[in-house]
Amino acid sequence: MIRTGNIAKYDYGNLIENELHYGQAFPPPYDLTAIPKEFPIFLGYGGSDELSEVKGVQLLLNDLKTHVANKLVVFFRKEYAHADFFMGTNVKQDLYDPIMSFFQVN
Repeated sequence: MIRTGNIAKYDYGNLIENELHYGQAFPPPYDLTAIPKEFPIFLGYGGSDELSEVKGVQLLLNDLKTHVANKLVVFFRKEYAHADFFMGTNVKQDLYDPIMSFFQVN
């Protein structure tokens, strides 16, 4: 995704394998605009996460820009790295409590 700017299905690493699985040389992109606009989404990411770059999340959010506003919750913490989402000191208050509230509403 970072190299191409596309959120696509799994790339098997060679044209032949991709052709076998997808009928084309490169993996097809996901059409994120096909997600129902009223489908509840809680999206969390951190500014220090080496596995999920902020630029990549911004691409995703761009595809979701027409989503129903109260059905899309974006959680961002600049200081959060990947493991902070399950091992962070304040993760219960910062993330888990808001997620539970989100589930109760939706």
